[in-house]
Amino acid sequence: MLQKKSAELDEYQRSDGSTATRLDAVKKPVEEPIVDDNEKQFREVLHQFIGQTLFGQMLKSMRATQEKNPYFHGGQSEEIYQSLLDMELTDQLTKSSSRSISEPMYKLMKAPKMK
Repeated sequence: MLQKKSAELDEYQRSDGSTATRLDAVKKPVEEPIVDDNEKQFREVLHQFIGQTLFGQMLKSMRATQEKNPYFHGGQSEEIYQSLLDMELTDQLTKSSSRSISEPMYKLMKAPKMK
């Protein structure tokens, strides 16, 4: 069992009387401000909305610029599966990178309004 002896030197007193020095620096977790459930839900809905709107429209526009290949186009079934693929891509893009776009927007919404 280790007990902390000195905060500056990062030395610890072992139960057998010997001392040990911590070699790796312990990173303190960043404390997030206490937020109620409504704000968490609002933030998540905002992230989802921004991601779905931005990435969904982007993929839709990209697909509209492609011409259908007359020899290899699968018809309506290909279009259905392609739309399902686009929905999945939109979800993955939203999960991975929508916070970098929506977080500044959230902070602007929560900023005090100037009169």
